[in-house]
Amino acid sequence: MGLDGRVEVELFSEDTSRIVPGYSMFVDGRSLTVASSAPRPKGLVAVRFEGVTDRDAADLLRGADISVPESSIPPAPEGTYYHYQLIGLSVMDMNGQQVGTLSGIMETGANDVYVVTSQTGGEILVPAIRDVIKEIDITNKIVKVDLPVEKTSQVDK
Repeated sequence: MGLDGRVEVELFSEDTSRIVPGYSMFVDGRSLTVASSAPRPKGLVAVRFEGVTDRDAADLLRGADISVPESSIPPAPEGTYYHYQLIGLSVMDMNGQQVGTLSGIMETGANDVYVVTSQTGGEILVPAIRDVIKEIDITNKIVKVDLPVEKTSQVDK
């Protein structure tokens, strides 16, 4: 936190070019306008918002959720999706049976892993790879998956 009201913002986008004076962001649901910004190491940006002029005001923003208007987000490349587009989608198996709801995404480096919350409240981890994710239909809010069948064996005594 800066004495002049600056806060460090962690971005979930590599594009920092939009975070410029005059750009509006939603901070815990209220619209704030960027007064100044400067890139920092490790994916952080130091941002001062209009009206946030001292350390005490900046401290009130600590831990706040920040979002941007969807209209300001560039389209995702063909065949890819932003996380916010996927969270909340219904996950169905290839037989049309409800598996659960996509509730989170873990970034592992090799591929993302979708966290699916089942109807019983348990979690299923689904690798986001072509062999498993068969279709993503944003319009109808469905992800179709071909889950591997668990193989069990029995040992005769």
